[in-house]
Amino acid sequence: MPDGPKLFARLHKWATRQDENFLTESLALVLEQLLMLAPAVGVRLVNQLTHGFIDLAPEDAGAIAIRTQVEAGDGRPDLEIRARHQLAWVEVKAKSALRAGQLEGYRVLLNECDVEQTWLVLLTYYREVFQPGDAQPDFQVRWFEFADWLEFDLPAVEAAGDVAGFLARQFFDFLRTRRMTLTQVGKYMPDGLHALGNLLDMLFEAAAACKVSAKMAARREYIGIAVDGAKYSITVSYATPDKLWFATQRQIDPEAARRLGVGEIAEEPGIPGRFQWWHSVELDSEEVHFYSRTKVSQMECLEDFLRDCLEKARSIETPEQSPTHEEQEGN
Repeated sequence: MPDGPKLFARLHKWATRQDENFLTESLALVLEQLLMLAPAVGVRLVNQLTHGFIDLAPEDAGAIAIRTQVEAGDGRPDLEIRARHQLAWVEVKAKSALRAGQLEGYRVLLNECDVEQTWLVLLTYYREVFQPGDAQPDFQVRWFEFADWLEFDLPAVEAAGDVAGFLARQFFDFLRTRRMTLTQVGKYMPDGLHALGNLLDMLFEAAAACKVSAKMAARREYIGIAVDGAKYSITVSYATPDKLWFATQRQIDPEAARRLGVGEIAEEPGIPGRFQWWHSVELDSEEVHFYSRTKVSQMECLEDFLRDCLEKARSIETPEQSPTHEEQEGN
């Protein structure tokens, strides 16, 4: 579903087999910039990442130095954070496990360095389970926790300036697309699931009214229905539940789509022709007032939206079309 720019996500496409290095460099960049542009937040994130080991006032943010892929004897710690007489190494993991002896090696190197105080942090996706006698970090933190700290400080970062706010928001959104964030489950979940079930029932009925087939369509990001032999879909995203999205799954003429004057065009490599046309309706908008309508009026609203989208989508399709998976199964 189309949304704003995705700086880190787009750059990540070029980091072939360099996932953890990309995460490390991105984290270092964000910390460096926040220490300069939003020092109160920058020093707080460093404090949290090191579990209070490096704890400086905002006016001393310039005393903190961030480096990556540091050559240190036979080891190469992912991230180094220095502040005066303190040195913290952060081993960054996405979903891979520690190598045998990795932390032991870092601990030896830290003990041999000429810095008065040292600290070892393990930043992981999954919590590492250590056995008795294993070398352990001084602090283990998960990406979910770091993302939670960053999300809490986003308003303060955005208040500090547009550049800092853009960078922090982009990195947080990247972590969210990577499933490195969590959202607390609230007590209204049962009511929400019941309402979602009612919406799905209405969508199936709207498809029947428009004389097209309907089949359940769900992924981790959205839920809804595929219609007319999966040529199109109408879904609701868990991230933006107040919007209902219609999307083409067949080859379209992007210029014809632009001439419609409504909806959005997005590149999607998995779609025939590489382009998709998206159109949405804001269910809680002043024009729609979907939630305050009667059941009958809600049904009519969904039928009108689907019928209008189908008409527009069919008008921008190219003459040559590959059969959908459902059409192939039917032959």
